[in-house]
Amino acid sequence: MGREVGVLAVLLVLLAAVSSGCLSASPGTSPAPPSGTGSISNSSPVLNSSTSTAVSSPPLSLPAGNYTPLYVSAKSCPPGRVPVEFTYRPANGSVSSVSVRGSFNKWGKLPMRYENGTWEVAVCLRPGRYQYKYFINGQWVRDMSKDNGGKPVDPDADDYVPDGYGGKNAVRIIRGEAAFYFEFDPRDPTYLSVADNGTVVRVEVKPGTLSSAVLVTDRGNYTMKPQVWWGSGAVWRAEVPAVEPMRYYLLLNSTDGKRLAVLNSSKSPFFTFDGIDRFPQIQWVSNGITYQIFPERFNDGNESNDPLALQTDELWFNEMTGGRPILSNWSGPITPLNCCHQYYGGDITGITEKLDYLQSLGVTIIYLNPIFISGSAHGYDTYDYYRVNPHLGTERELREFLDEARRRGIRVIFDFVPDHTGVGHWAFLDVAARGKGSPYWNWYLIKKWPFKLGDGNAYAGWWGIGSLPKLNTANPEVREYLIGAALHWIEFGFDGIRVDVPNDVLDSGTFFRELRERVKAEKPDAYLVGEIWTLSPEWVKGNRFDSLMNYALGRDILLNYARGYLSGNATLKMLGRYYASYGENVVAMGFNLVDSHDTSRVLTDLGGGSLGDKPSNESIKRLKLLSTLLYALPGTPVTFQGDERGLLGDKNHYDEQRYPIQWDEVNGDVLSHYRALAKLRKTVPALRSSAIRFYTAKDGALAFFRGHDDEVLVVANAWRKPAKLQLPPGEWRVIWPESGGTVTGTIEVPPIGILILERG
Repeated sequence: MGREVGVLAVLLVLLAAVSSGCLSASPGTSPAPPSGTGSISNSSPVLNSSTSTAVSSPPLSLPAGNYTPLYVSAKSCPPGRVPVEFTYRPANGSVSSVSVRGSFNKWGKLPMRYENGTWEVAVCLRPGRYQYKYFINGQWVRDMSKDNGGKPVDPDADDYVPDGYGGKNAVRIIRGEAAFYFEFDPRDPTYLSVADNGTVVRVEVKPGTLSSAVLVTDRGNYTMKPQVWWGSGAVWRAEVPAVEPMRYYLLLNSTDGKRLAVLNSSKSPFFTFDGIDRFPQIQWVSNGITYQIFPERFNDGNESNDPLALQTDELWFNEMTGGRPILSNWSGPITPLNCCHQYYGGDITGITEKLDYLQSLGVTIIYLNPIFISGSAHGYDTYDYYRVNPHLGTERELREFLDEARRRGIRVIFDFVPDHTGVGHWAFLDVAARGKGSPYWNWYLIKKWPFKLGDGNAYAGWWGIGSLPKLNTANPEVREYLIGAALHWIEFGFDGIRVDVPNDVLDSGTFFRELRERVKAEKPDAYLVGEIWTLSPEWVKGNRFDSLMNYALGRDILLNYARGYLSGNATLKMLGRYYASYGENVVAMGFNLVDSHDTSRVLTDLGGGSLGDKPSNESIKRLKLLSTLLYALPGTPVTFQGDERGLLGDKNHYDEQRYPIQWDEVNGDVLSHYRALAKLRKTVPALRSSAIRFYTAKDGALAFFRGHDDEVLVVANAWRKPAKLQLPPGEWRVIWPESGGTVTGTIEVPPIGILILERG
């Protein structure tokens, strides 16, 4: 779920709550007074709005004077949250499992329990409108309005709306209103994490309801500052510059004069952090620059292995098609087979030859699309997880590549596909030949046998595709085979794993917990990235991935801003929701990309045209704006091969974004820009830090701070007219796009431009 059950969300109508006696002070403190007496006495913890460093403080104690305690470990719904019960009484059929999944839990799994003929679960929700569906016996209900024997699946629903896939979601409308709420759960890295060797504590509140806040600890007191905000929420943040055991609580001053203490419980008021970092940030990722390589289309270093691609292609195995693969010259014309079965000859030796070029781009991490034996140019239909694809090279050549990369300070992560294999996988071929007599029968999900290879009606395939038979990863034998392969290549010398479609993997919770435990035991700083395209914090809580492929950041927000589609204010709000959803350690390890082998090229998305066109000057300016933003945010910026050369490619034309790099063609201006970005990121430590804090937005412009002391200010303008912004107090020195003089007061940002400033 997006918000686990342990996350506290308290909604308070302060006057009503206090006067009714719902809230009281902890034992040993004065009773909570009537509303309106919320000043901080001289003996209370000090609030210092100008600094985030610790100030002197006596040993940890509860606030002196008047305050209202807010307890995290309340067992019932807090004031302002409404208890909501979801029920399901089956009209017919056998039901073994039911869960409710909706917008209130980011469509995560909330299991329902069975009692006396009814499945039910209760949850505390804030007032609002929520869409949801039931997930019954491992399947989504199609239409919540009638799929229970012609009757509503949930009779308590308030409405039904189209789900976008031909069915209907149910709707619950929760009524109520509150003046204040907060969310805080120290077990969740969203609220407490270790980042850049400091302990970060954050709290979410309703916008405009806090005037100041402090983190009170037995190490000292730390000012909390507003960090990010969006339409319905805001996050305040404090940082302790150490990772050590501490006891603490939060003291909040509301804008209407109340003083509120966020405490653990009435019996044990202080939170405790044991100083153990259970979800470590991987520093080489945070400090790194990543480059994605699609090996078959990057560079041909050994022409003698090119014909080997045709020998294992899926079209030779697939009995449901008469197609045949082709081998083309490096600059040959695109055909309808370009996506998957047209080969050009790229290989591992070709990558090794270009390592000096990658080093000149500041690259410190390479992400390789699949390199194991498979039936396609893309490699996502694996035949053997333990063998390098012969047309890409030998194991010796792979070893040479990894060694040469490491010699240049470049780490490499490989692509791993645990959800499905190709039809040419040896286990699947054995099942096809021997049926239930095969020892691998339960490795797949067979519906009927005998069958023809490629018949998606005879067995489960990824998204129903017959050439991609789905693995039964709930089978311990399959899990051991797959995780064993991942460990094999980590031991071989890879530094991390990008996992394909993890949300489609059967029993994904068990699988990815085990994968993480065993990979981290082998290599603690191995980097694990999941291909999740949406805002999905449930995947990065410390038990599965270190990061997700951040399309939710790059495509949903940054790309649309760089296109000029969004105002600065709208963009900051979207970024606020994004950064509020992830722990700062996760943000620091963000795999931040805009395009990849699965999308059109970024320059095409920005209006530059298709393969073979000449991009406009405006599209180049927008590419420079977008790439600079990407390099200026926490996490590692990811460049898809060739973007730094100004290449174009429209996914809708046979995946032409995958066309081989023509090394004699380059936009020198774009290439110089990417090299300059690498130098900027290397020389300005704040741009590699985990810390980001919003400043302001106006019209097409937005501005945010970077660094733990707000030492860098990034100011962008995506609109076609200049923008003026008032700078923060003090002197600022322009360091991008080139070094400039010191400025104060107001600054003008050019159209479709970006400036980076450092405190003078």
